[in-house]
Amino acid sequence: MYCSQTYAMGNIALFFCLYAKHWGEPPQCNSSHSRLLGFFTTLPSIWRAFQCIRRYVDTKNVFPHLLNFGKYMFGVLYYATLSMYRIDKVTRFQAPFITFALLNAVYCSVWDLVMDWSLGNVYAKHPLLRETLAFRRVWVYYLAMALDVIIRFNWIFYAIFAHDIQHSAVLSFVVAFSEICRRGMWTIFRVENEHCTNVILFRASRDVPLPYALSTPDGPADQPPPPEPLHAQDPRTSLPISPPTLGVVVPPDVEHGTPSTPGASLRPRALSRVGTMLASAHAQDFQRKKRPGEMSGATVAHGAPESPEDTSDEEDSGDTRPYKDEDAIEEEIPSDDTQ
Repeated sequence: MYCSQTYAMGNIALFFCLYAKHWGEPPQCNSSHSRLLGFFTTLPSIWRAFQCIRRYVDTKNVFPHLLNFGKYMFGVLYYATLSMYRIDKVTRFQAPFITFALLNAVYCSVWDLVMDWSLGNVYAKHPLLRETLAFRRVWVYYLAMALDVIIRFNWIFYAIFAHDIQHSAVLSFVVAFSEICRRGMWTIFRVENEHCTNVILFRASRDVPLPYALSTPDGPADQPPPPEPLHAQDPRTSLPISPPTLGVVVPPDVEHGTPSTPGASLRPRALSRVGTMLASAHAQDFQRKKRPGEMSGATVAHGAPESPEDTSDEEDSGDTRPYKDEDAIEEEIPSDDTQ
């Protein structure tokens, strides 16, 4: 949510400039004169870019962390060129501003829809959406997609009113208010997408059955659902072991947040792989995977614990022979035919 503070960071520089000038020269502190205001507007994008670099260092995943880093760098270039265009008011800064503003708007729009909201699946039940939806009204998603893209291109007002770069107070208020509304809408669908992912990965339940019956005015009380059968647990993973069932697709890599993609068998393998990467990218944004060297200690900890007596016996015996598995031991035992 750092990027939601872009306008607030700019107002920090505006406030201290007005306070330093004793509130006597307000035009000297606006965006057409203050370079510090333009620098403060780039700080949220810079902070998020540093976070993406840290995520890449922790996980070594180029996708999605380095691509996310590129998105925020376009945001830095957009606000920097906008500040230079406002201050100098020359035509040679107009072309870089429009170029970086267009790239930033397209980049951010695609990232919002495909990565943060996991929409755009042409193979879904509802085209350009996803399989699991939390809201029952499908038109809500299409409306949110259209509004997000339109508001992302609100920089066009700065290019249209080229002779009045500072603009009026009404236009500045409308642009800022539309961005606040877009941020709030983005937050709602981002949380909804995360909840749907948790449901797919069995981390959350969409509908929790009540332990008691509900009485209805038209009929008898609803019967509670039958209890689920108990299954054995695997001591190595502490996960229930269910009998094999035909036609059931098990979601891959449940522990690391890779949701399954329904209908993946009906599409080409390349598109299925890309769809799985896009669907799981938003789940990897806030996960920190340990390095291979750090995972060795955790792997050993999941194994069978050794008692102190066993450890001392092995040290005293001095047996340094390599461990042999059960298959190798069975091969050394002669069979009845050879005897």
